[in-house]
Amino acid sequence: METEETTEAGTVRTVQEETAKVRVAMTVTEEVTYDFIVTVEVPGSAVDDPEALTEHLVDNEELWLDDLPIDGSNGYLAVNERAVNDVRILPFTEEV
Repeated sequence: METEETTEAGTVRTVQEETAKVRVAMTVTEEVTYDFIVTVEVPGSAVDDPEALTEHLVDNEELWLDDLPIDGSNGYLAVNERAVNDVRILPFTEEV
């Protein structure tokens, strides 16, 4: 792995740093936006009322949750924010 460092004379030089493989257990939190198309059955009163439709879909996730494209395959997926919350080094023989 290459890194840059500044010498005492003020010049920048590239230094080859040693690397090592490690096995880690990680917890990562993401805020993701999905844009996708799905066909759902809703009450007729919600068809012409965007607020009622939104409320119905919020209250009835089972209507569309299985179609949520978590891999981006049938829609658009954008990761808005990603945070590494926890990292723990494991021995190569330990199960998570």
